[in-house]
Amino acid sequence: MGRVYLCLGKNAEVPWYFERARVHIWNVEELCYFVQENAWLLEPEVLDEKLAAWVGEQCGLPDLARQLFAATREKDPVTAFVGALLDYTGYCTKQQEQQVEKILRINENSSQAQRAKARGDYFLECRKFVLAIREYDGLAREFRGMDPAFLGRVYHSLGTACAQLFWFERAADAFLQAWRLLRTKESALQFLAAKRLGLGEQGYVAFLADNPDFYQISLEFEKRMEACDLAWRESEDAAFILHAGEERRDGEGELSRRRLAERLSALQNDYRNCTAQ
Repeated sequence: MGRVYLCLGKNAEVPWYFERARVHIWNVEELCYFVQENAWLLEPEVLDEKLAAWVGEQCGLPDLARQLFAATREKDPVTAFVGALLDYTGYCTKQQEQQVEKILRINENSSQAQRAKARGDYFLECRKFVLAIREYDGLAREFRGMDPAFLGRVYHSLGTACAQLFWFERAADAFLQAWRLLRTKESALQFLAAKRLGLGEQGYVAFLADNPDFYQISLEFEKRMEACDLAWRESEDAAFILHAGEERRDGEGELSRRRLAERLSALQNDYRNCTAQ
């Protein structure tokens, strides 16, 4: 059963409009949702005294409005504003609130490029791969004069996000850029992984023949592939497929098909969530 939210105040007659996100907010619960889901967008000019006044006047919550107004005068106004809002409403669990505060602390002490990279990393960690790719692509296009090591890490993360969506050609291009900038073994290994998965076995062998510089690192990559294969054979997913095959052989084909359909549906939903924009 999901969390139950106790609605506070009332719906606004005039909604609040967040220009940067192009979102209208009609009540304090929607404000809490926006803050939790869009922590990377929050800056002092977004959470200001006018918003505090709107909470009091339009949402009918003068006590909360006073706390929010006081928060705008704090040393770290964004963190104070969000903390006051979430504490008053009880909208988030403590763990969720701490995660939002973590994002806000990163935001306050970072450059524009660092904030964009942190947003991408956050989306990558949350398996929102399309959103992560959007952040990394923007950095690669707009900040070409940045520190090569920083840009190399951007490309490596971009490759990781693309690979998670099975975009192996794009992933290989990103890992190659990362390797050229960083010259790390890990970027080279990930480049070869994307190449092998994207080209297939014969195409990959032909690629190595044409690129002997990668031969030595390819030997270590093969060891990783063997380890991955062993881990797969010992995984729950492999056991599930094996069990499904046994059910079909034992005359329980309908049960097997139903179980496989349920597992496939779960994987499809997971992929949709990863590509959500």
